[in-house]
Amino acid sequence: MEASGWSRDEGGPARAVAREASWRSAPVLATRGCVAGRGPSKITLADAPPPSDVTGLVICGGASRRMGRDKALLEFGGKPMIAYAIEALRPVAQRVVIATGTSPRYAFTGCESVLDSECDCGPLGGLLAGLEAARTEWVATLACDLPNADAGALRALLAEAARNTLDVCMLELERGSQPLFAVYRARCAAAVRAALLRGERRMLSFHAGLAVGSLAASQLGDLGESVAVNVNTPDDLECLERPGDAGDKGCSP
Repeated sequence: MEASGWSRDEGGPARAVAREASWRSAPVLATRGCVAGRGPSKITLADAPPPSDVTGLVICGGASRRMGRDKALLEFGGKPMIAYAIEALRPVAQRVVIATGTSPRYAFTGCESVLDSECDCGPLGGLLAGLEAARTEWVATLACDLPNADAGALRALLAEAARNTLDVCMLELERGSQPLFAVYRARCAAAVRAALLRGERRMLSFHAGLAVGSLAASQLGDLGESVAVNVNTPDDLECLERPGDAGDKGCSP
């Protein structure tokens, strides 16, 4: 169901404001020092740029066709799905914006909407909107349907990117790289815009000429692949709501 009790506009009821305040102020547990990986190396989080150098971006502009309703507003654990991405981004970013396609949405979150310059650009258009709106060197990016997203994982991606002078650093799962659980330098905007002008819509289509890397989820210790569980269909949501079913590989294939 959609999140009940949440305002969809600026003038929502006091109860919605109170609920919003509760999740916006809730602490996010994040690993400190190093993330003890199951891989051969450790990730030194001290290498991560400070929040003053990072903009947070939630990408929400999709049509949610497989879900049949707006995924960002689905209720899970008493909060709208979009709340989890915002909560994960706030500890690592001085400002969080939401890519909402061609019109502003989700004013109840208190986050600014950034808009596609053209229609039908998909998540790549949302990424461009966020990169061009950033006033920081880095943009930490999440899809709106990641209820297990974690600030520690984002900090690890930022540290990996900064230490290795990467332009793009994506979370790597067994099923592949995750461009919507990733960090980008804002200077990637020119390459993204050029890709869109060529007619590209794939999230990996602009990587030529950039320093691109990834961080295996197996290096995130106990977080593992479950940090990137996403919700694309009603079956995914049902799976997530069943205790123990959203394992390391998540509900979505």
